[in-house]
Amino acid sequence: EDQKLSTKKINIVGIYDPEDNDLSIEMWVNSDGTNILKIIKKVQKINLSDDATAILNLALLTNSYFPQKNINNEQFLKIKSDWLIKQQNFNLIETYLKKNKNLDNRSNLIKYYVDYYLSRSDLGKACEIFDTINNLINDNYISKFKIYCLLNLNKNEEAQLHFDLLKEIGFEDKFFEKKFNYLMGYDTNINVEISEESLLDFHLSHRTNLDFTFEPNINTSQLIWKYLSSSNLLESIDIIDLEDADKIFTIEKATHDKNYKESELFALYERFRFNINQLLTVRDSYKLLS
Repeated sequence: EDQKLSTKKINIVGIYDPEDNDLSIEMWVNSDGTNILKIIKKVQKINLSDDATAILNLALLTNSYFPQKNINNEQFLKIKSDWLIKQQNFNLIETYLKKNKNLDNRSNLIKYYVDYYLSRSDLGKACEIFDTINNLINDNYISKFKIYCLLNLNKNEEAQLHFDLLKEIGFEDKFFEKKFNYLMGYDTNINVEISEESLLDFHLSHRTNLDFTFEPNINTSQLIWKYLSSSNLLESIDIIDLEDADKIFTIEKATHDKNYKESELFALYERFRFNINQLLTVRDSYKLLS
């Protein structure tokens, strides 16, 4: 009986205490997973009202046992993670991660969390989450991020230990290793290679090169666009070539995605208007001369 109770405890994942909202810890146990998946699929495609969102928050994030029919634990956990990501409520994500420290299936949620804050140039906030994640996570990206956070805090010995442990289990990433060696002081040569493989790689490309420049295009990931914008690395509107139609279109799209300010786009349009007025003035002057 004790063993069964222990197993059930492992299968409880959430934030809220069911008793606080007159709910049962077994609220999902007898639910049909087929119906759950169908309903969640529909929900993901629509914008819910605040009241509906609050209700679904309680339903998905209340501590409860997993449903047992036509759905496995991994699928149910993914529903919770996808719901948190859809809401973009980072305080809620942080609480969920802190209250479920031993949860294995959380890599995507952690990646989403750290990339969000890094893309906003808030490395400190991104790294804070590792203060609450004590157990090892079998994910190279998260492991690299944690090592970098330790380096950023000047905890070089601890960073080296984590790096060595990662290498022992077969980790290979030449780009990251070069950046690691540079930041540790083992290699003083600046590697100017820019990697867009991940946001962390891109950030490391920036941090380890004082002369870093990068020109994004229509295919550049939104995370990198946001990082460039928040780090003041985007090209100034004042020097954009007005004859480069592709670049103008790219800037219009970037403005729509809120990486350039609307006022900057209007300033770009003002440059077009100025040139047209100038052209008209030249034509009028020519008429007077003739």
